[in-house]
Amino acid sequence: MLKVHVEMLDQERTEFGPDYQDSGLLFCWENGKPPHPDTITRRFHRLGETAGLPKINLHDVRHSCATAGRDAKIDWKALSTRIGHSDVAFTMRQYVQTDLEADRKVANTLAALIIGGSLASVEIPDERGGQDQDDVDRPGNGDEDKAA
Repeated sequence: MLKVHVEMLDQERTEFGPDYQDSGLLFCWENGKPPHPDTITRRFHRLGETAGLPKINLHDVRHSCATAGRDAKIDWKALSTRIGHSDVAFTMRQYVQTDLEADRKVANTLAALIIGGSLASVEIPDERGGQDQDDVDRPGNGDEDKAA
């Protein structure tokens, strides 16, 4: 598809002749001029609405792409390059949201290494500060004296 698109651009360049304004862009008007950014944004929203998708900002597509790439275990350098960054660390800091499941896996792996057990059943307390059932019989909740 890209080759066909580039051929179309070459044809438009020839047809417009000296009036063609070569912006060097892959997506431009028939005369070579770049479209106004709002034009792209409006088209993006219109296509999303037609497809029945929730409305998001166009820039958020980069975040979604980075997060999907992370979830798919894509190489960080390749992902960073794909979304246009030269610094992998920047991509990791700015465009990837926290993955609670990955965080839980890290905690379980470290716990197994340190104490030789698994915390697979540990639940994260809710936002109200409630205590999960798994916390009831754990040391540190006041039950130490009962065992003595």
